Amino acid sequence: MKRRTSARKAYSLFRPSARNLVLALDVASGTVLSAGAAYLMGTIVDGLASGGLAPGEMAARLAAFLGVSLAAALAKFALDDWLPLRANLRAEVDASDMAIDQLLAMPQRSFERHDAGHYLNVVNSAAFGYGSMSVYLNVNVVGCSIAVVALLGCAAAIDVLLVPVFLCGLIVYFAVNWVPMHSAGRLLMKMMPAREAWQEEVRRLVEEKRVAIAGGAEGFYLRRFEERTNAFRAFLRRHRLADATQATLPAAVSPALQVAALAACVALMVAGSMTLGSVVAAWQLFSLLQSPMADICSLVSFYVSCRPNLVLLRDHAGEAEEPSGFEALAADEKDLVARVDGTLWATPERGEEGKRLWTGEFEVRPGELVVVRGANGSGKSRLLDLVRGLSDPADLDGAAALSSDALHAAYLTYPVPVVPGTLEDNLLGAAADPEVARLLDLGDLPERAITDQPLNLSLGERQKLGLLRALSRPEPIVLLDEPLANLDVATSARICAYLVGLRGRRTVVAIMHSDDLDAAADRIYAIRNGRLTRL
Repeated sequence: MKRRTSARKAYSLFRPSARNLVLALDVASGTVLSAGAAYLMGTIVDGLASGGLAPGEMAARLAAFLGVSLAAALAKFALDDWLPLRANLRAEVDASDMAIDQLLAMPQRSFERHDAGHYLNVVNSAAFGYGSMSVYLNVNVVGCSIAVVALLGCAAAIDVLLVPVFLCGLIVYFAVNWVPMHSAGRLLMKMMPAREAWQEEVRRLVEEKRVAIAGGAEGFYLRRFEERTNAFRAFLRRHRLADATQATLPAAVSPALQVAALAACVALMVAGSMTLGSVVAAWQLFSLLQSPMADICSLVSFYVSCRPNLVLLRDHAGEAEEPSGFEALAADEKDLVARVDGTLWATPERGEEGKRLWTGEFEVRPGELVVVRGANGSGKSRLLDLVRGLSDPADLDGAAALSSDALHAAYLTYPVPVVPGTLEDNLLGAAADPEVARLLDLGDLPERAITDQPLNLSLGERQKLGLLRALSRPEPIVLLDEPLANLDVATSARICAYLVGLRGRRTVVAIMHSDDLDAAADRIYAIRNGRLTRL
């Protein structure tokens, strides 16, 4: 796993670098070259008006104008559009990758604060939005600002009185854009929870389609989806209106600004300060000014609308850095795997308002075979999660000590996760143990294309896949949540014999609903009536 960036430094907005400066100059290059073409156009007009240009000189100016115009068009495509777009794509993917890295490093108690829709929003919309925003602010906005300064310099070279005219146009343009821009940003912040709830409902429909149809609950799922959609749509409609207003008003005011600028140029020409060619060049420069102005307004608007994403990502980075709570439970005893003594709760609430799972003592020593039994919902899996460091240690009122091996144990969880691909893919980076594969009798699984669809794998095949994955790992401690679930009698017997043979070589903790391992177990624990006791 890549080393995580500190939450204080994660998702920084302003990242000055030589590379970003070069890209910003690339963004400005097309406008600067177009300004040069406008200047050449002015000299051509003045030459025609005066009639003093020789044909050869006029042809040379026309050729220069054509060459600079073509260079401006090429720079617009290659330097202004394509190179920043590549940087944008790279930044989007890098931000999403960072968010995934932080998600995997996040303590379980931090992870459980949000549902899947929240994390889909973080990894997709928020991360990609931040990636774009970062490039826009560090490259495009800087490049457009350089272009504006260059155009103001060209205007001053024609007549210094054009500078206040151009600046007035800039101020009016930004003023018209400001209110709808901030309105869109505020609405996006309010809309985010509704969007996450809608995404969560989409995920639920996709993942539970078979369950919905099998239970005749299509109407229930559709009603919930419609409620989430309507809530999201109400915010989306208002946001789109504000966004469209922000895009339309500046475009509507542009013709008025152009007329005002042209009137100022004509007045200067009448006063004898400017030639006709200078008026044409100034008109071209002011027209060119519209593009970086529009881009800056658009990019600033995008920044305002993406600020909620930035807050979301920084909160996400902070949660990834939170301590898990298991650091304080690290055991220094060489002859101890795990010791738990206290009361385990299923809820943060205590007393009558909370749900208590069990009270008791639990201990595992290296090389032991330990069996845990109890009814469904009694807290057996929560005990294994606690030993593996995959829960909130604050759920335990009492004391616990866990070895580092326990916190990195091989773990058969239920239900068994499946990824589309081959059997090798589903070993998640491990190599299959030949002996375990033989005992499980995998059939055609090694040659089959595996998917996570229920009709592709039977429950028994999923269980075999999970056992092969857990028992093939090299860790000295193995946690097994119902290892015999959905297995036939013969396979169950072979697996039990294999687990018994691991005694003294590896530590095995197994949740069982049968007594198949009792005779060989070093310790047997049972959860009955809210008590965890050793039999």
